[in-house]
Amino acid sequence: MVPMAALAVLLGIGGTWFVDTFVTASYDRVLAGSILSIAERLTVEDERVSLELPAAAFGMLSNAQRDSIYYSVTADGTFVTGYADLPSPPQMPPPETLIYRDAVFRGRRVRIGAMLKPIYVTRHAALVQVAETTQGRDRLAHRMLLALTALGATLAGIGSLLVWFAVRMGLAPLDDLRRAVEHRFHGRGAVPGFAVAGVPGEALPLVEALNQLLAQLNGAMTTLRRFTADASHQLRTPVAILKTHLRLLDRQPPGSTAWRSSRADIDEAVDRLDRLIAQLLTLAGLEEGAARRDGRTVADASAIARETALGLVTVARQHRVSLSYDGPEEPINVAADPFLLEEVLRNLIDNAIRYNRAGGEVRVSVSTPSADGAGPCCCIDVEDDGPGIPEDQRELVFERFHRIERQGNPSGSGLGLAIVRAFVERLGGTVALAPGAAGRGLRARITLPVRTAGED
Repeated sequence: MVPMAALAVLLGIGGTWFVDTFVTASYDRVLAGSILSIAERLTVEDERVSLELPAAAFGMLSNAQRDSIYYSVTADGTFVTGYADLPSPPQMPPPETLIYRDAVFRGRRVRIGAMLKPIYVTRHAALVQVAETTQGRDRLAHRMLLALTALGATLAGIGSLLVWFAVRMGLAPLDDLRRAVEHRFHGRGAVPGFAVAGVPGEALPLVEALNQLLAQLNGAMTTLRRFTADASHQLRTPVAILKTHLRLLDRQPPGSTAWRSSRADIDEAVDRLDRLIAQLLTLAGLEEGAARRDGRTVADASAIARETALGLVTVARQHRVSLSYDGPEEPINVAADPFLLEEVLRNLIDNAIRYNRAGGEVRVSVSTPSADGAGPCCCIDVEDDGPGIPEDQRELVFERFHRIERQGNPSGSGLGLAIVRAFVERLGGTVALAPGAAGRGLRARITLPVRTAGED
């Protein structure tokens, strides 16, 4: 509306100039006709200029506004006829050239036209002037300006209505989108996206952005619901154990055999609870953060595998398991987050230690086998010589909370391998289980693409 108002002001200024110019030019042409009519009737008698004034000379100047008309003729500075007090121009015009000026005569505004008419036979020159009051001019200009103003106001009104209608129609899809957004969040479960069919091109980027936002929101809500369900399902057992043994602990005298047994069970339940919560949080973080990772983080697989194995030596000693590492000294860069890769290896090595036999061995190795057409890759193997996993169970153990009953029932939540697969697959790698050396135990192999020096 502001540009429209500015344009209206400019059109008003231009229209005023045009009306004034048009009215002045129209009236000046009639004034010129009267001057030329008078000049044609000039004659010389006895060396004196005379005039037989034609009736038509002033008839053409008559109008409905009854403007007053004045004229004068002077020859060689001598007054001939007309109104002697009609002022002469400040400067004589060239011969036979019409000039116009505005002046005040007898208290009224007038428009004066003048022309110097040579009489070639006698070498005389007569100045012919005709003046007309401007009442008619002013009224015509006023009417034209009123018409122009009315036209401008009408156009401005129509333009404003069109702008209002266009804006309302243009924003109607956004209003429909607002109502659709309000109704989207009334139900439970995933929020459906918006259909893009029929959406105007101006609103299409907004709808697509909203659909992306809803997809991220649905993913976050799914992760939250899954985490809540997993946590409520898995936390019941250790919490129930804690509550039971705490009641038993209160009934036993401190230091007794039953008291020490309950205390050991409580410590084991707390450790299991701590490990379960850590794994649940890690799994939720993997699912929620996977969509935001751009895959450009680089990690040294050999260094991380070596440091992770070194950090679990104490755990291996507690379980009477031998832990070794074999890998190259030079870095092997893979597209992975260092912290999460360490978490994956920690899960694999910890599982190999916990589920191994007493006196067993766990070997961690890193290698870069020759590529088979899919590009260079890095293989991280965690191998033990324990009881292994039956072939029909090797895929099931990657599911959440799936556990294999073992002798001695080692503590675990069934989330370790689920975390491993969730992370490795999102990095474009693979994880596979196979029998260990000589068909004994289990070997878990992670294969990740190697990041070469020329890649961004």
